[in-house]
Amino acid sequence: MAFQVDYIVLSTTDSSNRYVALSGTPLVSSNVAMDIIGGTSQALTGDFYVDGTNVKWDSGSYGLYSMLDASSKIRIIYDRS
Repeated sequence: MAFQVDYIVLSTTDSSNRYVALSGTPLVSSNVAMDIIGGTSQALTGDFYVDGTNVKWDSGSYGLYSMLDASSKIRIIYDRS
């Protein structure tokens, strides 16, 4: 296993697009963890999803849809081995 940890401060563009690009590709997209820095852990099913190298919350049905704005800080952990 080679865990990758991406710390991301959302830009205005990230916030309005409601997704961020990861620095690598997760080995298994269902094994991705996300935390809001200063907040709580998020659930892969219900708060966000992974599409290739992107973490997205672009539907009103996702818990993060209206929670993250520009300057929000997130941590994403995944296996890229």
